[in-house]
Amino acid sequence: MNIGNNLRSIRTKVNVSQQEAADYLGVDRKTYVSWEAGTADIKSSYIPKLAELLHVEINDLFSEKPRDIIINQHYTENKDNSINGIVVLLTDKEAVNQLAEIIKNKFENKE
Repeated sequence: MNIGNNLRSIRTKVNVSQQEAADYLGVDRKTYVSWEAGTADIKSSYIPKLAELLHVEINDLFSEKPRDIIINQHYTENKDNSINGIVVLLTDKEAVNQLAEIIKNKFENKE
C-alpha cells in the first residue's frame, strides 16, 4: 500500500472529504487528488498537517499495515470513589476483530 492509498483509506474512515483536506492544507483539490492517486509526490512540509488532520501518527501514513492495538492495565485506588475508564475508537472491522481477539486471549490466559 502506498501513501496515496493510505491517505484515501484513512481520510474516508475519519469522514473528511478531499475538498476539506485540500482546504485544510491550503492546496487545490486537484493537487490533493493527485496525491491520493499517486500521480504526484507530497511535499514533506504537508506530511505533519496531513497526520494532524487525519488524527494519525506520521508513520501511519506510510505504514503497510494498520497500527497494532495494545491494552495496558493499570489499577489505581481512587479515594474519591471515582471510576477509571477508557475510550477506544475503532474505525474499521479489522480493528474491532483485532481488539476482540486481544480481549479473548487476555481472559483465556487468566483462567
